[in-house]
Amino acid sequence: MKNPTNLENALYQNAVMGVSAIKKVYPKVTDRKLKNELRSQFNEYKRQTSLISGQLRRKHTQPQEVPLISKLAANAGISYNCYKDNSPANMAKMMINGTNMGIIKVTKALNSSTDDNQRFKSEARNILYKEQKYIDKLKGFL
Repeated sequence: MKNPTNLENALYQNAVMGVSAIKKVYPKVTDRKLKNELRSQFNEYKRQTSLISGQLRRKHTQPQEVPLISKLAANAGISYNCYKDNSPANMAKMMINGTNMGIIKVTKALNSSTDDNQRFKSEARNILYKEQKYIDKLKGFL
C-alpha cells in the first residue's frame, strides 16, 4: 500500500479533527442556533472524511491517522474550556481557533504540494473556502 501525500493527509486529518472536536463540544452547547451550525459543520466534515478516504482507497493508499497526542491535547483543551465557560461565545471561539489551525495546516500542505493530483488540490481549495465560511458564521456568536 502506498503512502498518501502530505496534502492528502492534511485534508483527511482536518476532517477527522473537525468531527472529533464537534462531537466533544456539541453536547455542552446550549444555544439552539449554535447547535444547528455545529450539526451542519459536523455533517460536512463527515462527508469530507468519507470522500477523502474513498479517494485514497481507490489509489490504494491509507491515510495517516491524527496522532494520539494531538487528539488528547484537543480533547483536554475542549474539556477545560467548556468547564471554565460554556457560553455560546466561548464555544464559538474554541471552534474558530480549531478551524484556524486546520486552515493553516491545509494551506501549508497545499502550498508545499508537489503532487500533480489536481483533484486533491481542488478539493483542498474547496475545503479552505468552506472552513473560512465556518469561521464567518461562528463569528456571529462572539
